[in-house]
This record gives sequence, C-alpha cells and structure tokens, in this order.
Amino acid sequence: MNTQWHYAWTKPQARADLKTQVSDFLVEEILGFEPEGKGEFVYLWVEKQGVNTDFLAKRLAQAADISPSRVTYAGVKDRHACTRQWFCLHIIGQAPDLSDIEQVFREPETVRVLLQTRHSKKLRTGGLLGNRFSLRLRNIQGDLNEVKQRLSLIERHGVPNYYGEQRFGIDGNNLVNGYKFVMPGRYGTHKLNKTQSFWLSAIRSWFFNEALSQFVVDGSWDVIKTGDIAQPRDGSQSFRVKELSLDTLYRTRLGDISPVLPLISDGWPMGTNSERAEAMAILYAEQGELLKGLISFDFSRDSRATRIVPKDMAWELLNATDEAEQLVIQFELPKGAFATSVLRELFIINDRSQEKRHEIITSE
Repeated sequence: MNTQWHYAWTKPQARADLKTQVSDFLVEEILGFEPEGKGEFVYLWVEKQGVNTDFLAKRLAQAADISPSRVTYAGVKDRHACTRQWFCLHIIGQAPDLSDIEQVFREPETVRVLLQTRHSKKLRTGGLLGNRFSLRLRNIQGDLNEVKQRLSLIERHGVPNYYGEQRFGIDGNNLVNGYKFVMPGRYGTHKLNKTQSFWLSAIRSWFFNEALSQFVVDGSWDVIKTGDIAQPRDGSQSFRVKELSLDTLYRTRLGDISPVLPLISDGWPMGTNSERAEAMAILYAEQGELLKGLISFDFSRDSRATRIVPKDMAWELLNATDEAEQLVIQFELPKGAFATSVLRELFIINDRSQEKRHEIITSE
C-alpha cells in the first residue's frame, strides 16, 4: 500500500536529524480548561520519557488500587519523546499520594507527577484542544535559504493535514495487519479490542491520506469550493459552504478556515462536495474490496480538515561552532494533528529514535 504522499511545497532537499536526544522532542497537552480542584476525578499532570501512555495508565491504576478502566487520558503520546499530559483517575474519597509512581521507573524511563488536582468531569479520549511542540532538529545538511523559505510558507499557509507515519505502525505493520483484518468485512457484533481498533484506524487514515494527496496534486487541498464543508481553525462548528462569499475567500486565504474530507463510513460522499466525492470514489475504486470491508464496521460519520496552520510558530537557526546547524522550532497544533506532517515539508527527516530501536532489537 502506498505511503509516499505528495508534498504541498515540493519535496525538501535539506536533511535533518530528529530525536537525537529525547529532550529534542517536547510535547505538552493543551487541555482547554482548568481543573476545578474538587470533584470525584483525580487529575494528574505528568511528565514522562521513554514510557508508553497506556502502560503508564495501568501502573497508575495499580498504584491507586483501582481498575485500569477507571484511568483515562485524552490522547496517546510518543514514547520516544519528553511529553507532558493529563491522566484522569476515578477515585471517590481520599486519593493516595501518587508521586511515588516516580520510583517505579529507572533511567532512561522517567515519570514525574508535576501536579495532582481534582475535577468534576471525566477526561475522555480527544478531550483536549491541542498540543504544544518544542523541537530541536540537528545536523542540518542543505541550503539554509530553502529552509527559511519553507518555514515562511508553512507559517503563513500551513501544510496538508496528513496522518503521520506513527498511525501506520513500525514498518507499516498496522496497515499490513489492518488490511488482513478488514478485507473479509465484519462478522458479528463483538467489541473490538484495542489492537484491532488501531488496525481499523490505520486503514481509515490511509484512505484519507490517499485522497488528500490527490488534492495536493491538483492544488485544491487548501481551496474552499461551493458545497465543501469548512472547518474553522479555532475548532468551532464546521459549516457547509452553500456559495462562495468574500468573507469565505478571505478567511480561507488567512488560514482561518479549511475544507474537510470525510473519513470512510456509510454515506461518506455526503461529507464533501460532489466534485471531490466523485474524484475520491474513482481513487478508492482501486481498493474497492478493502473499502467495502471497512464500511462494514459501521463507523459514525466523521471528517478531518485538509490543512493545518501551526499556531504561534517561532523558530531559530543555530550555527554551532563545533557541529552542523540546528533548528529550534515551536508551534501549537489542534488535537489529532501530527508534528511530523509539519516537519516533512521542511526536511528529509532522519528519526534517530528509530535507529536506536533497531540497535536494541538487533542486540537482543
């Protein structure tokens, strides 16, 4: 299955290393509300490195002596990064001091509880505004003027909102397994386990990326057309564009609104204009049986913006005397968006954390 999707600003020529050190990739959740300080849910603001989000949730449940089902989080964060995120524990009555969880882990795995408070509502999957990224790219090789031009283009016009390679698993394993799982279609109504859900999500995301890549090629990925559904950048309610107006064109140019594409579900063509739906149907016909199998899983209708414009983007190119140039860059993205989809428009990325994983695997 194809995973080489087209670039909005042409394929980069410069190269850079990512995640040379864990601290080179810092992610902080933006919750969008302040916990009230009271209520039946304990909220933990946690910094972690080298630890899987789901694994940490289970260890927190163990430390609090509650069922893992009573621990939730808004989203999965990269294990090979320094991440700060919220965990929610349903504990009525006196909550234990969970700072001792820090003693469970040993370098290079670290966990720190930065804040423990309470709130009246449960933290649900997707229950955040977005994420703030602080990244350092090292060993830049290539034309720095090109890098600067790309930075300006991205800041002003954004990038295609592709699902990042993380969605598809190491070496695309989620796609391989998802293909085998989806092709026969769904049998029965049993609840899917977490692994099967990952596989389904990977296949659904792949279809989206395929369609978005086609609209990148024809130049319509960031253009609002009559009949499109437009998504405001601030996450407010999307709306159908019945006719083009000056305000709509103006907001589109500024990056305030972008078209959406439907994710696969029964009736998915209703989620865009007829022109895009026809183009997507022709593209998807090449995987007709896979599409049919995916629809059988009875997804609710959903969509995803075609473009992300990083918010509060700032950067600095560093010229160290004893090593190659580095780029320090910060920006915010809405929930569900991938920082790697921004970086792929800047550099050909060498993910050093993948090299380290390979070293560990081959040495065992």
